[in-house]
Amino acid sequence: MRGWFGPFRLERQVGRGGLGAVFRAIDSRTGATVALKMLPPGADPMGLTRLRREFAALRTLSHPNIVRVLDVGEEDGIPWLAMEFVEGLSLREWLSVVGEPVPLEPEPVEGASEGVDLDVLFDEPDSGVFLATARARRFALTTGVEAMLSPEEQADQNREERLAALCESMAQLCDGLSFIHARGLVHRDLKPSNILVTPAHRAILVDFGLVKHVHEDRATDPGRAVGTFRYMAPEQARGEAVDRRADLYSLGATLYELLAARPPFTEQNQLELLEAVVGRRPTSVSEINPGAPRLLCMLCDRLLAKRPEDRPRNASEIASILRTVGTALLSRSDSFGVGVTSPGASGT
Repeated sequence: MRGWFGPFRLERQVGRGGLGAVFRAIDSRTGATVALKMLPPGADPMGLTRLRREFAALRTLSHPNIVRVLDVGEEDGIPWLAMEFVEGLSLREWLSVVGEPVPLEPEPVEGASEGVDLDVLFDEPDSGVFLATARARRFALTTGVEAMLSPEEQADQNREERLAALCESMAQLCDGLSFIHARGLVHRDLKPSNILVTPAHRAILVDFGLVKHVHEDRATDPGRAVGTFRYMAPEQARGEAVDRRADLYSLGATLYELLAARPPFTEQNQLELLEAVVGRRPTSVSEINPGAPRLLCMLCDRLLAKRPEDRPRNASEIASILRTVGTALLSRSDSFGVGVTSPGASGT
């Protein structure tokens, strides 16, 4: 779709869904390339409230690992939000090509519709990892979801370049989380598809549509579980008030998926999924991917603790652990139990 919308020249649609659409556009007032989020006419008042809350929370903030919001307005009854346009890949896609001599651009899918289906990204009752790995043609995943990865799958997941890139990207994400948490903000929808990596290897957290201040009146979401079920913390799934530790749980669910090639809970029925999130411990990463670095497996266990007080204290602590592991990987050291192991062997 091309044309004009207010001061914006629309170039192409990059996302769509029941909540609206996102376009790559040029702001004629500044010449800047932006990501333009547009709500549909007559949108749910809650959607408009969240759009305005997203702008209000981020408009004065600037951090290299947080997407910048630029402007907000309304044109012909259609609310819009202009954000920094991030060139790059989702973290899932980036990790599938890191270390390989390929351009940092997603391969076109023959017959694909225009843009990413945002309904999939936001509802995500089934994790997008299965679609992502199928597209990458890396994993058949023909075994049961609780089964150990095959030696070939482990070898691919545990490539030194991939693990080092994972550690650094997640550490950068923690830097961004530390920044917003210090200002009393909680993202509430952290997941792999909301993390983009630029050609300069900079990880950026996007989509702050559910951002909230920890002391904000809960009247906008009274007793509701808002977010993406598969990645949300137990207290968030129960519709309770959340703080930065809910984001840390989601960080753990994301790290788990990128190590184990599947999310912590794989239930397809949403009620069963919520029951698992609230009341069941996931299978340890070390049982699914025994070759994964031991410290990362232990970190996942801590982050996915059911009680917020049992999780790490803050995102800075997590960033330190991730960078320790990443440094050891890059130096090919066996210290800290992160030496690259043969498939089927646990890190020491």
